[in-house]
Amino acid sequence: MKRTLTLLLTVPLLLITAHRLPAPIQEIPESPTPAPEQSAKPTSKRTTKPKATRESSETSTKRQTASPPAQLQHHPRFPGTWRGTLPFGLAGDLHLTLVVNNYGTSVTESGGLVGTVTFKATNDGKTVSWHSGVLKEIAWALTPIPDGQTALLTAKSLYIGSPSAVFRRTSP
Repeated sequence: MKRTLTLLLTVPLLLITAHRLPAPIQEIPESPTPAPEQSAKPTSKRTTKPKATRESSETSTKRQTASPPAQLQHHPRFPGTWRGTLPFGLAGDLHLTLVVNNYGTSVTESGGLVGTVTFKATNDGKTVSWHSGVLKEIAWALTPIPDGQTALLTAKSLYIGSPSAVFRRTSP
C-alpha cells in the first residue's frame, strides 16, 4: 500500500515538473524591402542633401563596386601541391605535402605530425601564411620563388626555432 501511494504521488510530480520542448523553429523567408512609391509631383527637397550625406552615399557606392580584396583574388603563384622535407627540431624531418587553394586562403597539410589537416590562411600577394599547433604557436610562411616551381617554407616557433626548406611544386 505504501509503495502504491508513493508511486501515485511520484508520477504526477514528475509529469508536472517535466520540461516542455520548445515550439518548432520556422524560418520565415526574407523578402526584399518594398521600394517606396514615387509621387507624381517632383520634390525639390530630395536634391538638397547635406554634403556629408551625399559624400557618404557616393563612398558606399564605390565600396560596393570596387574589386574584391587582394586576399580573395586568384593568385597563380600559390595554388597547387608543394612537397619537401622540413627539419623540425626534436620531431625530426617532416616530409610534408602542402596543397594551397586558388586564392591562397587555405592550406591542407599532410605528412606532418598529426595527419592531414586544413588550415585557414592569408596571403599578401607574395606569401601565404597560417598558424598551427595546439595554441597556434607555429607561424608558417610559404613564399614562392620567381621560377614558379619552388618556394621557401618557413616555420617559426619558440619551441622549434625557425627551420626553413625549399619545396617543389608537383602540380599546379
